[in-house]
Amino acid sequence: MSELLEIATRVAGWANDGEQVEAFVVHETETEVRAYEGEVESFTRAESQGVGVRVIVDGKQGYAYAGTLDDTALQETLREARDNASFAEPDEFNGLAVPDGVEPASLELWSDTVGAFPTEDKIALAIELERAALAADTRISGIESAEYIDSAYESAVATSTGIAAAARETGCYVSVYTLAEADGETQTGFGFSIGRDPSELDPAIAA
Repeated sequence: MSELLEIATRVAGWANDGEQVEAFVVHETETEVRAYEGEVESFTRAESQGVGVRVIVDGKQGYAYAGTLDDTALQETLREARDNASFAEPDEFNGLAVPDGVEPASLELWSDTVGAFPTEDKIALAIELERAALAADTRISGIESAEYIDSAYESAVATSTGIAAAARETGCYVSVYTLAEADGETQTGFGFSIGRDPSELDPAIAA
């Protein structure tokens, strides 16, 4: 069981009698490198995580979210969801799904290469993309942006009705916006290369 699924299952297990609880847990990292004139113009690496909790009791539904996964925050988020449910209008159709016995499709959407890909290689891809775009055509007068971006996303959901599932995926791409001049006119162009991991990216195709 993944760490996120363990957290979601634990929160769902805190349901009281006569109450349905759903927990959705996420963790995501993203890197963005932008090149300009052969140098790094900007470099950003962001990480986020959080938990959303839904409570249904007597047809009333409440929701709460927290941007951290420590145990105190998990318990407080559940309390907030319960409190929000107490103020909601009842709806006889509110309810959580139950397992249907059908196995979900197995999709290979994750590559460990994204997390292991060195920062200097990410920078090199962005710089190479800018160089390739400038060299692609003599009419190219400038590069508005040349960048490398990757992300790794993991999620898990669990309910007190017995559902428990986790998913994860990675992705990355390089993209470039160019300016071209000819016969007194200026036009813009855009190109990209996308892949599940950096080995699938081709700056020449994007350029």
